[in-house]
Amino acid sequence: MKQFWSKYVGEPFRETLIEVPWFGPVISAVVVAMVVEFILDGLGALGGLGLQGAAILVLTGATVTFVLLYQAATRRRRGLGLGLISDLPHPDRCRGLIFLYSVEATLREAVKHHQPIFCWLIVTPEKRAEAQDAIARLQAEFPATGFETVPTAGLYDTRSCYDAVKNIYEHEGPRLHLNAREIISDITGGTKPMTMGMIVACLDGGYAIEHVPTEYTATGRPKGPLPPIEIRVHSSIHQDRED
Repeated sequence: MKQFWSKYVGEPFRETLIEVPWFGPVISAVVVAMVVEFILDGLGALGGLGLQGAAILVLTGATVTFVLLYQAATRRRRGLGLGLISDLPHPDRCRGLIFLYSVEATLREAVKHHQPIFCWLIVTPEKRAEAQDAIARLQAEFPATGFETVPTAGLYDTRSCYDAVKNIYEHEGPRLHLNAREIISDITGGTKPMTMGMIVACLDGGYAIEHVPTEYTATGRPKGPLPPIEIRVHSSIHQDRED
């Protein structure tokens, strides 16, 4: 019986909660409304309207108290240094941008921050056509920026991504009169093996790294990308820029 319930009731219900965003809140609201109505009806039968009114005041007070305590705890966490992502330092604006492409919105946020003269999009073969469409839209929005796709050998080819990043820093950048200190690599998109290839290439050369974070609602739904944040690994690259 337990296995039957789990397979034909529990698992489908959990999958629906995950895949249909509005299902959980609607069910919760219905259940809460039924419970509250049941309690108030019972109190009304026992003590009349006076007891019902007192219960409503208690429930309202409990709700307001919870909200105030939650906000106070959030402010306290921020005061201890656990602040918002938007409080983290942004990278210096760079004339060259290497971007692991997955989503157009995050790419737009990175390009908007840097306004580079050139942007290389490292893409998987499956994403190349989509990246070309994104370039066409961004080219109209940022006419001073040049774009180029750099395809990797595959979704999980770490070495291919590593070689692509190294080649841009050592050959493609200098061809456009950009030195390594003027180029930054963004690790936001791509697969995890591709991200690893980019990170290792940047660690080998001491190159600057950034990430475009995503802002989420209180319920965990993505609202959109935030400006890039700096990933500090090597201090030498920042010292060179200040010099």
